[in-house]
Order: sequence, then C-alpha cells, then structure tokens
Amino acid sequence: MSRTFRVLFAVLALLSAPHAGAQRYPAQPVKVIVPFAPGGATDIIARLLAERLAQRLGQPFVVENRGGASGITGTQAVQNAPANGYTLLLTGNGPHATNVALFRKLPYDPLKDFAQVSLTGVLPLVLNVNPMTPAQSFEDFVKWVQANPGKVSYASPGTGSPPHLAMELLAQRLSLSMVHVPYKGSAPAINDLVAGHVPVMFDNVFASIGNVRSGRIRSIAVGAGRRMASLPNVPTFIEAGMQGFEVASWTAMAAPAGTPREIVELLSAEVRHVFLQPEIQTRLVEQGAVPVASTPEQTERFVRDEIQRWSAVVENARMERIAN
Repeated sequence: MSRTFRVLFAVLALLSAPHAGAQRYPAQPVKVIVPFAPGGATDIIARLLAERLAQRLGQPFVVENRGGASGITGTQAVQNAPANGYTLLLTGNGPHATNVALFRKLPYDPLKDFAQVSLTGVLPLVLNVNPMTPAQSFEDFVKWVQANPGKVSYASPGTGSPPHLAMELLAQRLSLSMVHVPYKGSAPAINDLVAGHVPVMFDNVFASIGNVRSGRIRSIAVGAGRRMASLPNVPTFIEAGMQGFEVASWTAMAAPAGTPREIVELLSAEVRHVFLQPEIQTRLVEQGAVPVASTPEQTERFVRDEIQRWSAVVENARMERIAN
C-alpha cells in the first residue's frame, strides 16, 4: 500500500471512528419506571407496552414499580437518571399534573425536567353509587345532593387523586355541598362503597367495571366524550346536560429532559404503532381504557393544559397544599 493510501486510510478511520462506535437505539435493556404499586391501570398499560416495544425494538423493556409519596419517588428516579433513553417514566396525571397544584414545593417540574414522549391511554372516570341510594340517574343524584347539603359523603382513593378532583370540579360546576372521605387507595374505597358505608364515588372505568357488571355498584354517568363500549348503557355527563364535562385518569410516557430528540421521536412513533394494533385496542377497550397515543408536541400541550385545569380546581376548592 502506497504512503498516500496509508495516510488517506488513517484519516478516513479517524473521521469514521465516532460513527463506528455509535449503536442503534436501543442497544441494551430499557428500564420503564412506574411510580405506583403493581396491579393498577398504569402498571398494566406499562407492561403491555413494554412487551410490545421489546418485540419491535429487539431489547427488553423492564418495568420497575417505585411507588410512594404520591408518585414523587418514582418520578424523581427518572428525573435523575441519565438522559440517554434507557430509563423511561410511565406516569399518570397525579405525578405529572395535579401534584403541581397539590404540593407546596414539588421537587421536579413535569414540563421542564422531562421530555414528553406520548400519551399511553385515557381512563374515563365514572360516577358510581351504592344501589341502595335513591340516585337512579345523574339527575336523581343532583336532586338528592341538593336536598341534603353537607350530608352526602363521597369516597376517593385519596386527597388530590383524580376521582377526588373530579368530584370537586362537579361540585363547583353545580354548587353542590358534599363531604369528602379519602381512603388509602381505590380498593378500600370501592369496598366501602359496595358495603354501603359511603354512598358515592368517582373512579376510573377500569377499577369499577367488575363491580358494575356484577350489580354491586351502579354507574350513573361517565366522563368520556361518548359512551364507553365497556359500559354501553351508562350515559355521558354531556348527555346528562353537563356540557364539556369530561374527566379521566390518563397515562403517559416521558424521559429525562435532554434525551436525544431522535430517541424521543422513535419511542413516540413506536407507542403510536402499538396502539394502532386491533388486538391492543380491544384489550384496552374491554378494560375501560381508551387507547390514545400522541406526538411529543401534542403530549406536552396536553400536560400543560391539565396542569392549568386542575390547578384552578384546587385553588377554587381552597385546598391546603401538602408540605413535603
């Protein structure tokens, strides 16, 4: 090999070195942190997505549950992770939106500290009553509460949870006076609703549907834009005269701020592809979820709007902010 070719070869090798070392994402397993305990809707959606993303991208997507502190513990774990696409957050509207309004000093900013990837499902909230109550319909419910100001109690999975804030919003819209009974989670609240210890509560369709189908609780209105295929006989609030009243839990994927844009775009496109699959849509719809995916830009706008919406509800309710 001539000296000229040897020099040229060496120069080309140096120029191509960064590219030779670069690897197509993902080149190793990806951790998906869920800031809640196992078994809930967010966890189930995370595991469904992890399975399909692993199949499509050729690396394991490993779900890790880090519950605690209203989702703050798991969220901070992702906030502080390297921004390389190998630690993702599968979160919900509590940690990613309403915590902004509820905590005096939140140790992260859902918008500044995270790159939004995609929405990963919407779970409309449904207004449930114990069958022994006089409320056969939403109209009956409103009349009953109005006739008993300050006497009708309602359960929620906890202060500041989506079901709690949904009832606050409903009460503000209709000038209703009710008594909030917070529980430590959805399951004990539903158990007391079934037992008749509390007469009313909001919860997502996913958590409610088994008891509704068995007749142990009665759903009288759902906070979706149209009737749910899983609860076809339950009218929407809009049908019941509450124009624009849509309330839901939702889940979303995010990554640490600074994650390369091409990785964020790839993950967003892959989530959208998964949710277009008929079998995935069927599985989610049967469980009371609406399969929804979005671009990073759409997700960021959605999160921003949700923060503003629920901050106004908390302020109007004059709820005391939680000290960390």
